[in-house]
Amino acid sequence: MLKKARRIKMPAYLDSMMYVGDKPWHNEGTPLGDPPTIPEALEKAGLNWMVCKKPTYYRKRQENGSYDLTETGHYITMRIDTCEPLGNVSQRYEILQNKDAFEPFEPLIDNGFKLETAGSVQDGRKVWILAKAPEKYLVGNDKIDRYILMYTSHDGSAGNCMRDTAIRVVCYNTLMWSLEKSSNAEYQFRHTASIREKVLDLKDNLTKSEGNFKKAIDQMNRMREVSFTEELAGLYFEAVIPFLQNRGAKSNKELGIVKRDHATPVFDKLIHNFKEGAGNKGETLWDAYNAVTEYYDHQKTYKDWVGSTVFGSAGNYKTTAFQTAQRIAEGKSATIVTA
Repeated sequence: MLKKARRIKMPAYLDSMMYVGDKPWHNEGTPLGDPPTIPEALEKAGLNWMVCKKPTYYRKRQENGSYDLTETGHYITMRIDTCEPLGNVSQRYEILQNKDAFEPFEPLIDNGFKLETAGSVQDGRKVWILAKAPEKYLVGNDKIDRYILMYTSHDGSAGNCMRDTAIRVVCYNTLMWSLEKSSNAEYQFRHTASIREKVLDLKDNLTKSEGNFKKAIDQMNRMREVSFTEELAGLYFEAVIPFLQNRGAKSNKELGIVKRDHATPVFDKLIHNFKEGAGNKGETLWDAYNAVTEYYDHQKTYKDWVGSTVFGSAGNYKTTAFQTAQRIAEGKSATIVTA
Protein backbone atom coordinates (compact mmCIF):
# COMPACT_ATOMS: atom_id res chain seq x y z
CA MET A 1 0.00 0.00 0.00
CA LEU A 2 1.29 3.44 -0.91
CA LYS A 3 2.08 5.67 2.02
CA LYS A 4 1.07 9.30 2.02
CA ALA A 5 4.09 11.55 1.49
CA ARG A 6 5.19 13.30 4.67
CA ARG A 7 5.22 17.07 4.41
CA ILE A 8 8.56 18.39 5.64
CA LYS A 9 8.04 20.52 8.73
CA MET A 10 10.08 23.70 8.65
CA PRO A 11 10.89 26.19 11.41
CA ALA A 12 8.07 28.72 11.80
CA TYR A 13 9.71 31.37 9.63
CA LEU A 14 11.15 28.99 6.98
CA ASP A 15 8.89 28.02 4.09
CA SER A 16 11.01 25.67 2.03
CA MET A 17 14.59 25.00 1.06
CA MET A 18 16.92 22.54 -0.63
CA TYR A 19 20.49 21.69 0.37
CA VAL A 20 23.43 19.65 -0.86
CA GLY A 21 25.77 17.91 1.57
CA ASP A 22 25.45 18.14 5.36
CA LYS A 23 22.10 18.86 6.95
CA PRO A 24 21.54 22.51 7.89
CA TRP A 25 21.47 23.52 11.54
CA HIS A 26 17.66 23.08 11.79
CA ASN A 27 17.81 19.62 10.13
CA GLU A 28 15.09 20.51 7.66
CA GLY A 29 14.81 20.89 3.89
CA THR A 30 14.99 18.74 0.77
CA PRO A 31 18.35 16.93 0.54
CA LEU A 32 19.97 16.53 -2.88
CA GLY A 33 22.74 14.12 -3.71
CA ASP A 34 24.31 16.28 -6.41
CA PRO A 35 24.45 20.04 -6.98
CA PRO A 36 21.37 21.07 -8.99
CA THR A 37 20.97 23.20 -12.06
CA ILE A 38 19.16 26.50 -11.58
CA PRO A 39 15.78 25.08 -12.75
CA GLU A 40 16.26 22.09 -10.42
CA ALA A 41 17.19 24.39 -7.53
CA LEU A 42 14.05 26.44 -8.06
CA GLU A 43 11.90 23.31 -8.04
CA LYS A 44 13.53 21.48 -5.13
CA ALA A 45 13.71 24.63 -2.99
CA GLY A 46 10.01 25.30 -3.54
CA LEU A 47 10.70 28.56 -5.40
CA ASN A 48 9.10 27.74 -8.74
CA TRP A 49 6.34 30.32 -8.33
CA MET A 50 5.64 33.81 -9.67
CA VAL A 51 4.84 37.18 -8.11
CA CYS A 52 2.55 39.89 -9.47
CA LYS A 53 1.84 43.50 -8.52
CA LYS A 54 -1.74 44.66 -7.97
CA PRO A 55 -3.17 48.15 -7.33
CA THR A 56 -5.05 48.79 -4.08
CA TYR A 57 -8.42 50.55 -3.86
CA TYR A 58 -10.61 52.39 -1.39
CA ARG A 59 -14.37 52.92 -1.36
CA LYS A 60 -15.19 56.51 -2.28
CA ARG A 61 -18.72 57.72 -1.55
CA GLN A 62 -20.54 59.51 -4.37
CA GLU A 63 -23.14 62.31 -4.10
CA ASN A 64 -25.98 59.86 -4.68
CA GLY A 65 -24.85 57.78 -1.70
CA SER A 66 -23.33 54.96 -3.71
CA TYR A 67 -19.70 53.91 -3.47
CA ASP A 68 -17.09 53.55 -6.19
CA LEU A 69 -13.77 51.79 -5.96
CA THR A 70 -10.92 54.26 -6.49
CA GLU A 71 -7.25 53.44 -6.82
CA THR A 72 -5.08 54.57 -3.92
CA GLY A 73 -1.92 54.96 -6.00
CA HIS A 74 -0.29 52.22 -3.93
CA TYR A 75 0.25 48.57 -4.78
CA ILE A 76 0.76 45.18 -3.22
CA THR A 77 2.87 42.25 -4.34
CA MET A 78 1.15 38.87 -4.36
CA ARG A 79 2.17 35.27 -4.86
CA ILE A 80 0.22 33.97 -7.83
CA ASP A 81 0.10 30.37 -6.59
CA THR A 82 -1.34 31.19 -3.17
CA CYS A 83 -2.97 34.60 -3.85
CA GLU A 84 -1.44 35.76 -0.58
CA PRO A 85 -0.27 39.40 -0.37
CA LEU A 86 3.42 39.77 0.40
CA GLY A 87 3.95 43.50 0.90
CA ASN A 88 3.03 47.11 0.13
CA VAL A 89 5.06 48.69 -2.66
CA SER A 90 5.15 51.84 -4.78
CA GLN A 91 4.19 52.31 -8.41
CA ARG A 92 7.89 52.33 -9.38
CA TYR A 93 8.56 48.96 -7.76
CA GLU A 94 9.50 46.34 -10.33
CA ILE A 95 9.10 42.66 -9.59
CA LEU A 96 12.12 40.43 -10.00
CA GLN A 97 10.92 36.87 -10.41
CA ASN A 98 12.86 34.12 -8.68
CA LYS A 99 14.07 32.62 -11.94
CA ASP A 100 15.40 36.01 -13.05
CA ALA A 101 17.04 36.69 -9.69
CA PHE A 102 18.93 33.39 -10.02
CA GLU A 103 20.09 34.13 -13.57
CA PRO A 104 23.48 35.67 -12.59
CA PHE A 105 24.48 32.25 -11.23
CA GLU A 106 24.59 30.75 -14.72
CA PRO A 107 28.12 32.04 -15.54
CA LEU A 108 29.25 31.12 -12.03
CA ILE A 109 28.15 27.51 -12.58
CA ASP A 110 30.06 27.53 -15.87
CA ASN A 111 33.14 28.56 -13.84
CA GLY A 112 32.86 25.66 -11.41
CA PHE A 113 30.55 27.06 -8.71
CA LYS A 114 27.98 24.62 -7.32
CA LEU A 115 24.57 25.54 -5.93
CA GLU A 116 24.44 24.38 -2.31
CA THR A 117 21.32 25.83 -0.64
CA ALA A 118 18.29 27.86 -1.66
CA GLY A 119 14.96 28.66 -0.05
CA SER A 120 12.43 31.21 1.12
CA VAL A 121 11.23 32.60 4.43
CA GLN A 122 8.14 34.42 5.68
CA ASP A 123 5.69 32.96 3.14
CA GLY A 124 7.93 33.87 0.22
CA ARG A 125 8.64 37.44 1.21
CA LYS A 126 12.38 36.78 1.12
CA VAL A 127 14.39 34.40 -1.01
CA TRP A 128 18.05 33.31 -1.12
CA ILE A 129 20.45 31.06 -3.00
CA LEU A 130 24.01 30.10 -2.07
CA ALA A 131 26.71 28.85 -4.46
CA LYS A 132 30.06 27.36 -3.46
CA ALA A 133 33.28 28.27 -5.28
CA PRO A 134 35.62 25.49 -6.47
CA GLU A 135 38.74 27.03 -4.85
CA LYS A 136 39.94 26.07 -1.35
CA TYR A 137 41.50 28.51 1.11
CA LEU A 138 43.36 28.19 4.41
CA VAL A 139 43.81 30.43 7.44
CA GLY A 140 46.61 28.55 9.13
CA ASN A 141 45.14 25.04 9.16
CA ASP A 142 41.57 26.35 9.16
CA LYS A 143 39.70 25.49 5.97
CA ILE A 144 37.70 28.39 4.52
CA ASP A 145 35.21 28.00 1.68
CA ARG A 146 34.15 30.84 -0.58
CA TYR A 147 30.48 31.30 -1.46
CA ILE A 148 28.36 33.73 -3.44
CA LEU A 149 25.05 34.56 -1.77
CA MET A 150 22.02 36.16 -3.41
CA TYR A 151 19.28 37.55 -1.18
CA THR A 152 16.15 39.37 -2.37
CA SER A 153 12.69 40.32 -1.13
CA HIS A 154 9.23 40.36 -2.67
CA ASP A 155 7.64 42.56 0.00
CA GLY A 156 9.52 45.82 -0.56
CA SER A 157 11.44 45.46 2.71
CA ALA A 158 14.84 45.09 1.06
CA GLY A 159 16.51 45.46 -2.27
CA ASN A 160 18.51 42.75 -3.93
CA CYS A 161 21.99 41.88 -2.83
CA MET A 162 24.71 39.50 -3.91
CA ARG A 163 27.92 39.19 -1.97
CA ASP A 164 31.05 37.16 -1.40
CA THR A 165 30.74 35.14 1.80
CA ALA A 166 33.44 33.11 3.55
CA ILE A 167 32.45 30.11 5.64
CA ARG A 168 34.76 28.54 8.22
CA VAL A 169 34.38 24.79 7.65
CA VAL A 170 35.10 23.63 11.21
CA CYS A 171 32.10 25.48 12.66
CA TYR A 172 30.20 26.75 9.60
CA ASN A 173 30.50 30.37 10.74
CA THR A 174 29.88 33.00 8.07
CA LEU A 175 32.83 35.38 8.02
CA MET A 176 31.64 38.85 7.01
CA TRP A 177 34.41 40.97 5.50
CA SER A 178 34.72 44.37 3.90
CA LEU A 179 38.20 45.57 3.01
CA GLU A 180 37.43 49.11 1.93
CA LYS A 181 34.80 51.11 0.06
CA SER A 182 36.44 50.47 -3.30
CA SER A 183 36.48 46.71 -2.79
CA ASN A 184 33.24 45.91 -1.02
CA ALA A 185 32.14 42.29 -1.00
CA GLU A 186 28.54 43.35 -1.54
CA TYR A 187 26.53 44.41 -4.59
CA GLN A 188 23.15 45.99 -3.92
CA PHE A 189 20.42 47.34 -6.15
CA ARG A 190 16.82 48.45 -5.75
CA HIS A 191 13.56 47.19 -7.22
CA THR A 192 13.31 49.93 -9.86
CA ALA A 193 12.76 50.00 -13.60
CA SER A 194 16.43 49.19 -14.29
CA ILE A 195 16.62 46.21 -11.96
CA ARG A 196 16.72 43.64 -14.77
CA GLU A 197 19.75 45.28 -16.37
CA LYS A 198 21.50 45.62 -13.01
CA VAL A 199 21.08 41.90 -12.34
CA LEU A 200 22.83 41.19 -15.62
CA ASP A 201 25.62 43.65 -14.73
CA LEU A 202 26.32 41.64 -11.59
CA LYS A 203 27.68 38.82 -13.71
CA ASP A 204 30.76 40.89 -14.55
CA ASN A 205 31.16 42.29 -11.03
CA LEU A 206 31.07 38.91 -9.33
CA THR A 207 33.64 37.33 -11.62
CA LYS A 208 36.06 40.15 -10.65
CA SER A 209 35.64 39.68 -6.91
CA GLU A 210 38.01 36.73 -6.41
CA GLY A 211 41.02 39.01 -5.96
CA ASN A 212 39.32 40.86 -3.12
CA PHE A 213 38.41 37.57 -1.49
CA LYS A 214 42.06 36.51 -1.52
CA LYS A 215 42.97 39.80 0.17
CA ALA A 216 40.42 39.04 2.88
CA ILE A 217 42.01 35.62 3.44
CA ASP A 218 45.41 37.33 3.81
CA GLN A 219 43.90 39.61 6.48
CA MET A 220 42.48 36.59 8.31
CA ASN A 221 45.91 34.96 8.35
CA ARG A 222 47.31 38.12 9.93
CA MET A 223 44.67 37.88 12.68
CA ARG A 224 45.89 34.38 13.44
CA GLU A 225 49.42 35.71 14.04
CA VAL A 226 48.31 38.22 16.73
CA SER A 227 48.47 36.77 20.26
CA PHE A 228 45.44 37.62 22.39
CA THR A 229 44.51 37.28 26.06
CA GLU A 230 41.06 37.02 27.62
CA GLU A 231 41.38 40.63 28.79
CA LEU A 232 42.20 41.85 25.29
CA ALA A 233 39.34 39.78 23.92
CA GLY A 234 36.95 41.53 26.33
CA LEU A 235 38.13 44.95 25.12
CA TYR A 236 37.76 43.81 21.52
CA PHE A 237 34.18 42.60 22.13
CA GLU A 238 33.25 45.94 23.72
CA ALA A 239 34.68 47.82 20.73
CA VAL A 240 32.80 45.66 18.24
CA ILE A 241 29.51 45.43 20.18
CA PRO A 242 29.14 48.69 22.15
CA PHE A 243 26.09 47.63 24.20
CA LEU A 244 28.33 45.15 26.04
CA GLN A 245 29.78 48.12 27.92
CA ASN A 246 26.41 48.36 29.73
CA ARG A 247 26.61 44.91 31.30
CA GLY A 248 25.94 44.70 35.00
CA ALA A 249 22.96 47.09 34.92
CA LYS A 250 20.95 46.77 38.13
CA SER A 251 17.36 47.53 39.05
CA ASN A 252 16.37 49.81 41.91
CA LYS A 253 13.16 48.51 43.50
CA GLU A 254 12.81 51.50 45.82
CA LEU A 255 12.73 53.91 42.88
CA GLY A 256 10.73 51.54 40.69
CA ILE A 257 13.55 51.37 38.12
CA VAL A 258 13.70 48.02 36.35
CA LYS A 259 16.71 47.23 34.18
CA ARG A 260 17.39 43.98 32.41
CA ASP A 261 21.00 43.06 31.94
CA HIS A 262 21.04 41.66 28.41
CA ALA A 263 24.72 42.41 27.93
CA THR A 264 26.31 40.13 30.52
CA PRO A 265 24.99 36.82 29.09
CA VAL A 266 26.20 37.83 25.62
CA PHE A 267 29.62 38.87 26.92
CA ASP A 268 29.99 35.61 28.85
CA LYS A 269 29.15 33.56 25.75
CA LEU A 270 31.69 35.50 23.69
CA ILE A 271 34.42 34.85 26.27
CA HIS A 272 33.45 31.15 26.28
CA ASN A 273 33.57 31.09 22.47
CA PHE A 274 36.99 32.74 22.51
CA LYS A 275 38.40 30.02 24.77
CA GLU A 276 36.36 26.95 23.87
CA GLY A 277 34.34 27.73 20.74
CA ALA A 278 34.48 25.43 17.73
CA GLY A 279 38.05 25.53 16.42
CA ASN A 280 39.14 28.13 19.00
CA LYS A 281 41.83 27.93 21.72
CA GLY A 282 41.63 31.41 23.30
CA GLU A 283 45.07 32.35 22.05
CA THR A 284 44.79 34.68 19.06
CA LEU A 285 42.84 37.55 17.52
CA TRP A 286 41.49 34.98 15.05
CA ASP A 287 39.87 33.17 18.01
CA ALA A 288 38.30 36.43 19.22
CA TYR A 289 36.92 37.28 15.78
CA ASN A 290 35.40 33.82 15.41
CA ALA A 291 33.87 34.09 18.89
CA VAL A 292 31.71 36.91 17.48
CA THR A 293 30.77 35.03 14.30
CA GLU A 294 29.88 31.89 16.28
CA TYR A 295 27.60 33.81 18.61
CA TYR A 296 25.69 35.62 15.87
CA ASP A 297 25.48 32.60 13.59
CA HIS A 298 24.62 29.81 16.02
CA GLN A 299 23.72 31.08 19.48
CA LYS A 300 21.31 33.92 18.79
CA THR A 301 17.85 33.20 17.38
CA TYR A 302 16.24 34.96 14.41
CA LYS A 303 13.01 35.06 12.44
CA ASP A 304 15.08 35.22 9.26
CA TRP A 305 18.48 33.59 9.79
CA VAL A 306 19.95 34.42 6.38
CA GLY A 307 18.72 38.01 6.31
CA SER A 308 19.81 38.74 9.88
CA THR A 309 23.21 37.05 9.91
CA VAL A 310 24.31 38.37 6.52
CA PHE A 311 22.44 41.64 5.90
CA GLY A 312 20.89 42.62 9.24
CA SER A 313 22.34 43.89 12.52
CA ALA A 314 24.14 40.59 13.14
CA GLY A 315 25.81 40.89 9.76
CA ASN A 316 26.84 44.45 10.61
CA TYR A 317 28.38 43.30 13.91
CA LYS A 318 30.36 40.62 12.09
CA THR A 319 31.60 43.11 9.50
CA THR A 320 32.63 45.52 12.28
CA ALA A 321 34.39 42.62 14.01
CA PHE A 322 36.39 41.93 10.85
CA GLN A 323 37.30 45.56 10.26
CA THR A 324 38.33 46.08 13.90
CA ALA A 325 40.42 42.92 13.89
CA GLN A 326 41.94 44.01 10.60
CA ARG A 327 43.10 47.30 12.13
CA ILE A 328 44.59 45.48 15.11
CA ALA A 329 46.42 43.03 12.86
CA GLU A 330 47.84 45.90 10.85
CA GLY A 331 49.21 47.47 14.03
CA LYS A 332 47.03 50.58 13.91
CA SER A 333 46.66 52.78 16.98
CA ALA A 334 44.79 51.19 19.90
CA THR A 335 42.66 54.33 20.14
CA ILE A 336 41.12 53.39 16.80
CA VAL A 337 40.18 49.99 18.14
CA THR A 338 38.61 51.14 21.39
CA ALA A 339 36.86 54.25 20.03
